[in-house]
Amino acid sequence: MKIIITEDQLKMLTEKIDDEKVICDNCGWSWSLMDGGDDPLTCHKCGHINEEKEFIGERVMVYYNLHKHTFSIRDKKRVLLHADYVKLKNVEFRVRKGGKEKVRSEMQKNVHAFVIGDLVDYCKYPCENIPSEPNDEIITYNPYKYDSFVYKNSEEPIYNAKEIEMINLKNKLFVINEIRYR
Repeated sequence: MKIIITEDQLKMLTEKIDDEKVICDNCGWSWSLMDGGDDPLTCHKCGHINEEKEFIGERVMVYYNLHKHTFSIRDKKRVLLHADYVKLKNVEFRVRKGGKEKVRSEMQKNVHAFVIGDLVDYCKYPCENIPSEPNDEIITYNPYKYDSFVYKNSEEPIYNAKEIEMINLKNKLFVINEIRYR
């Protein structure tokens, strides 16, 4: 049997930091932790910082990445990480009108719909223990059918929520605590 993994998955598998040695998760180069100087976790070959930053509490934008088949979590400037499970509070569902119109006119998807909120919890991609669907309050968005995110059962628009969970399964987005206002 052959197992095929992506380059990003290989980097995650090869990243290692222990008491004695650091292996860069970007280029694979290794060095002794004691020989790292003032910044022992920064790779002296490629400059990559080999420590995982904790993003809990930060205001983030999340979207489903169609190429990686998982969620991309980003700040205002860049993608911070990819995750199969994301929990947010103080949530806003935002659809950019120009992006939605471009999808409809060109019939080609682009990133224009986000779930924005304060990051409570996440499980990085690939996540081994994805939680099960918490309830039947499923939220969806289809740029060809809706102008906003909607409740899947009623097709009623949703713009805000107190707390949501995003789970990389068949149904992706669930409201835990809701706010019903525009």
